[in-house]
Amino acid sequence: MLRLENATRAGALGLVGLALATGLTACSGPADTAAVPPIVFAPGLGMSALAVDVEGASSFSFLVPAMTSPDLLPPPATSALDYSQHSGLAESDVDRVREWLALDIDSTGRATNAPGVSVAPVSLGADFHAECPQYLPLANLLSEQGWTTDVSLRCLPYDYRYAPGANSFAADLQKVVERSVAAAGGLKAVIACHSQGCLMADHALRTLDPAWVSDNVASLFGFAGQYSGCSDCMRWAFSAGWSWDPGAVDASPVDPTWVGQLALDLQYSVYGDNVLYKIGEEEFRALDNTSLLQEGGAVAMARATERYALQRQEWFTSGDESGVPLPVPARFVYGIDLPTTVGYAFDAAPEISDQPDAPSIEADGDGGDSAWMNEAPARWTSDRRCDMLGLPGIKHMAIVTDADAVRLLATVARGGVADDVPCLNP
Repeated sequence: MLRLENATRAGALGLVGLALATGLTACSGPADTAAVPPIVFAPGLGMSALAVDVEGASSFSFLVPAMTSPDLLPPPATSALDYSQHSGLAESDVDRVREWLALDIDSTGRATNAPGVSVAPVSLGADFHAECPQYLPLANLLSEQGWTTDVSLRCLPYDYRYAPGANSFAADLQKVVERSVAAAGGLKAVIACHSQGCLMADHALRTLDPAWVSDNVASLFGFAGQYSGCSDCMRWAFSAGWSWDPGAVDASPVDPTWVGQLALDLQYSVYGDNVLYKIGEEEFRALDNTSLLQEGGAVAMARATERYALQRQEWFTSGDESGVPLPVPARFVYGIDLPTTVGYAFDAAPEISDQPDAPSIEADGDGGDSAWMNEAPARWTSDRRCDMLGLPGIKHMAIVTDADAVRLLATVARGGVADDVPCLNP
């Protein structure tokens, strides 16, 4: 149950089927890009390619195995492991990668790379296929709408292991946006995002210089954005972590030290009093998140939560609690009307990690994130009817290849050229 749901969240299942059915490959659109504004796309959790350099050992590229569709990998790689080995990972170091990519969490909850390890995006907005291979189907759909990959459409990878503000995303966004705006003759960029990428984009747009944002960004377009802590992801904090074998029964998509999702806390404003977890007869709601981590044995992550929780960040609460809109027009599309796992009911603690078949707790959503999560921006959009659109039956990953959703992105992007960003519900 858990492995399948996590793979669906990452898109490994939906994109494989799409790629096989359509034969999608990286391609470019028309040579004339003057008619379209640049789009900079922020991918979801684990969907960025990272360059890993270990002092005195390997230098290689890494993609999360459970989130990687082999059919969309840069050839000749046929799996995430094969991809890393083709890029420089020595056979003798394969079993050390989990240790290298795990974060150290100190007594104050601060997360840092393991000693001697540096991690960064493989490049920035230069090679869509290399940076964000799982989104090639989206790139192809946009090429049909007039965008040119790596010219008017760029992907912005980031280190998803870290919480917003703790990686280089905002600074990197500035660089890629400025390059894109210059290549488009001064047309402002559209920031498009999916899943965790939308939380990163939210942080950047709320913390970068407002004058710079006004001069360079026309709008934000979110596909199924995660704008809070991820409730069902909390289980990953109790897991054995990722495996090179994406089919491993006891593996999760991430390492239990990666704070990018696990330390963000669960906002009461999003989840309210809904029961998200059970351990025996004890119930855990959003406000009980730290207690859940501690009882489940994820003590280091509980410390990290004290440091990185979104509800302690002014940039987040300005929208979530104060209702302050983003500095640019924002539009949000997301799936609805699908059963969605929001938590689990465990028999007992501390053996949570040994209960892979724990019954799920479900609510409405897109099969990957709950409607509570997807509709969170309603608290700070200027006009909910204009800015937000739920698409019945569209799954969390499938939304980035849904023809209607992609056409909406194209329409919103073109409208921004004339400072007239259209509503999603005209």
